[in-house]
Amino acid sequence: MRLLALLPTLLLAAPALAQGAPADPRALQVWDLERERRLTLAMVDSMPERLLRYRPTPGVRDFAEQIAHASGPIAGFSARAAGIQPPAPGDSAVFLNSRASLRAYVAASYDFALTTLRALPEEKYRGSATIAGQVFPVWKIFALAHEHSVWTRGELVSYFRLNGMAPPAYDLFGMGGG
Repeated sequence: MRLLALLPTLLLAAPALAQGAPADPRALQVWDLERERRLTLAMVDSMPERLLRYRPTPGVRDFAEQIAHASGPIAGFSARAAGIQPPAPGDSAVFLNSRASLRAYVAASYDFALTTLRALPEEKYRGSATIAGQVFPVWKIFALAHEHSVWTRGELVSYFRLNGMAPPAYDLFGMGGG
């Protein structure tokens, strides 16, 4: 029933999405990673520095750890897909305790992934690579990196809400708003 209620909104938004999203699979992945980069950086920018180490309950990652877990593997997945070494992650004692350093860490991870994805020769992009002991098409490894980040970052909405804040606006259609 809820899907039916959303149908008019989705139908009205479809032309905007069709105009903004490229048809080429690699270009679509670049588009998604750029949008994801903006949202992750907006989350970092929106959380007060005093709450970077906030965790809603014992035994879960704090905000900075969750951001790092959502964005850091993007570089690792991308490196594995391309058969190259990922960049050194840096000192977690620094990037988990400073908004500016966490922001730089996030930006570097996404920048590496985007550069890697754009630079892959087409035959490599359409080839395969091994990750986590399994062979996947390279394009799928980039898709898995995106999926992991979205899944992990999604948990952070509650971190904002539990502190009486709204999370950054979700840029569903990639028009650059949030």
